[in-house]
Amino acid sequence: MSNLFDELNVEDVYDTPAGQQRINNLIVKFEAKFGEQPNFLVRAPGRVNLIGEHVDYCGFPVLPIAIQQDVVIAGRTDETDRKLTVSNADSSFPEYSCNIRDVQVKEVKWYSYVLAGYLGISQRINTLPPGLQVMVDGTVPMSAGLSSSSALVCASALMAALFLKEKSLTRECIAEVCAKAERYVGTEGGGMDQAISFLGVKGKAQLINFNPVRCEPVSLPDSVTFVVANCMVNKWKADGTDFNNRVAECRLAADVLATKLGLDWEKVQKLQPLMVARDMTPKELLENVEQHLHSGVYTRDEIVDILKVSDSTFASIIGKSSNEVFRLYDRAVHVAGEAARVAEFRRLCDENPADVQALGRLIDESHDSLKVKYNVSIEELDNLTQICKGAGALGSRLVGAGFGGCTISMVPKEIVDQFIFKVWEAYYKPLNVSEEEATSKHLFVTSPYAGACVLKVPS
Repeated sequence: MSNLFDELNVEDVYDTPAGQQRINNLIVKFEAKFGEQPNFLVRAPGRVNLIGEHVDYCGFPVLPIAIQQDVVIAGRTDETDRKLTVSNADSSFPEYSCNIRDVQVKEVKWYSYVLAGYLGISQRINTLPPGLQVMVDGTVPMSAGLSSSSALVCASALMAALFLKEKSLTRECIAEVCAKAERYVGTEGGGMDQAISFLGVKGKAQLINFNPVRCEPVSLPDSVTFVVANCMVNKWKADGTDFNNRVAECRLAADVLATKLGLDWEKVQKLQPLMVARDMTPKELLENVEQHLHSGVYTRDEIVDILKVSDSTFASIIGKSSNEVFRLYDRAVHVAGEAARVAEFRRLCDENPADVQALGRLIDESHDSLKVKYNVSIEELDNLTQICKGAGALGSRLVGAGFGGCTISMVPKEIVDQFIFKVWEAYYKPLNVSEEEATSKHLFVTSPYAGACVLKVPS
């Protein structure tokens, strides 16, 4: 893994003519827009989480990979101007401009994620920044559960750190900055997306732990590959409050379970620290959830009574959630079970990678839990996972926040071409999506790719 601020040659990062031409096109568009070439380029990739969904914000490890699809930002500082101007290589996205000293996230627009990354870094320094002109180009499918928004935050933060000369930041540190910065846009995530965007390693998955962020590379079985399929129902994490409601329910589950176990809930807050405080395994945590939390819903009044808190304190616990009733048991069952699946998946990769059937079962179990206990799947995702299984996948599940977006399937390498054709024929063809369009935009093989980096501007 290179130093974060080392400038890499474009051809070393993009090893196809199409990838290199994309960068050239971005530079041409930038010059046409701003009258001069950019003086820096940065990239940050999206991600696919192999297993460990909706557990990072509970403090548990996850096992994602960075993907080749990414966000690239071309930028130029302007000492004569005090404006931040954010444009997009795709002219259908509106431009944004403001005084560089008055950067605020006031609404959720595409450029809000650029502003969030900038704010995350700029609040660490005290110098007056110069004017800045940037142009964004992205290949991560939007609203598809592949972390296009976090890639944009990460690229923006790397850009800001570069031109503000904050080069002492490590990859781990800037990932944590970005996880907090994305909350400017209203999403209370846990840090997985930002961590893998900076810490991705080509050819390896990463087991990511939190508090603090740290990674362990994991080798994947040679006999399989992973295929992403977009159900073509889009959902931003920042849309509505579905995502934040789950975060609040998990937080409340930790608080109530801590109280039932005689712990000070204010010192726990998340399920993983609770598990550590009681020296439990994920399986033992699941047993305690089943013993001490009841099924069905908890009301606000019931939880206030258990925790012995005021309404205002309760409101601070649930943050941006809009719920009046809370499914603590179901959410905690998923989280504890998923934490156990991550640990088992990693163990199999290390000790018995030939047992791909067992790995596939873990992926299937993850989807079932996300569907039944976490209620984040939809009919299209369920249908697509079944089609993928019928086409030969060893395991298939939704990936990302849910409510739309993509599936990830583990497929034997020797059948991957047939697999892709069968999935196109069964899912995309009835939607009038051509095979060429499907395989270029919605249905593709992915493999672990390198994390964020600075690119040399081609001369």
